[in-house]
Amino acid sequence: MIDIVTEHSTILENALETQNQEMADYIEQVKQITAAAITVQNNTFTPHSLTATALRGDELGNLARVFSETVQSVKRQEQKLIETNAHLSDLLESYSRFIPPEYLTFLQRDSILDIKLGDHVSKEMAIMFSDIRAFTTLSEQMTPQENFDFVNAYLRRISPEIRKHNGFIVKYLGDGMMAVFPDGVDDALQAGIAKVNQIRTYNQHRLTEGYPPLTVGIGLHAGHMMVGMVGETNRMQADAVSDNVNLTARLEGLTKYYGVSLLISEDVMLKLEQPNKYSVRLIDRIVVKGRQEPITIYEVLNADINSVRKLKLETLPMYQQGRHFYQEGDWAKAMACFEAVLKINPIDKTVQFYLERIQQMAQQPMPKHWNGVWAFTEK
Repeated sequence: MIDIVTEHSTILENALETQNQEMADYIEQVKQITAAAITVQNNTFTPHSLTATALRGDELGNLARVFSETVQSVKRQEQKLIETNAHLSDLLESYSRFIPPEYLTFLQRDSILDIKLGDHVSKEMAIMFSDIRAFTTLSEQMTPQENFDFVNAYLRRISPEIRKHNGFIVKYLGDGMMAVFPDGVDDALQAGIAKVNQIRTYNQHRLTEGYPPLTVGIGLHAGHMMVGMVGETNRMQADAVSDNVNLTARLEGLTKYYGVSLLISEDVMLKLEQPNKYSVRLIDRIVVKGRQEPITIYEVLNADINSVRKLKLETLPMYQQGRHFYQEGDWAKAMACFEAVLKINPIDKTVQFYLERIQQMAQQPMPKHWNGVWAFTEK
């Protein structure tokens, strides 16, 4: 009897020990699932941490398998979202090259996704047109690829000056550009001077490479205009619309006639907050093609190198006297003054232009009601 009791006792003890071990293993694997949940929160979960538990054939094993598969599925979705967001971020960055952030801010839009046809701002602004002089002659000597590379190299150097002075480029016009400055004419004028200086630095590089230097014409004007999105639903672009825009384009074109780098209208002159910071000389009183009202235009001498600016300032009283006689229609005295200017500064192209104009006018009868205003018939 004792042997039988002993045998049954041993069996019970072994069964109890096995049951305890199974319970301990069960509890340990429950702890592993709990720990896995914590690793998910810490973003350190690894699927193999539940491999042993997932092999169980009971509900705990099923829980481990479902938990592991769910976490991995969520991780895959997270990775897809990360990749999608990265792609969207790249797209937005690419779109920003076409619609810059400062333009979105100007139009009071948070994203390019908010832009729609007809969005615009209507207010008084300064506007700039610039262009490379004699670009056609330069381009004739280059292949299409060389032309493309040249224009991009040029624009890459000067475009940042617009942003540095609180403006933004509305659009590129081949080798030129149109930019607006919503905060005033001082920004525009400083940007124009900075652009000319940047081109001067670029010319030093071009000369070392054996290329001819560039000359640029810049026109600045200020007035009321609308800047926004034009076109049609499937194809939009930024643009500025106003008669003032057309006038600014004309000013830029006039730089080639007067041989100057930077022309501004009287509207710009009158709106400068610190006009004494700049050296200017009155160039002419004119009527541009397509308009009837005369405007007064000025050259900004700060765009010249120091030696040229010094000569123009030195000859300014004689130049102004010549302009006075020109307006009075006294061709002989006007020519005498301008010729005196050329003796001191023989490269003053504005004075040369005046002398050519006076010589032509002197051969014709005096215009009726002459008031010194010159009407241009060309752009």
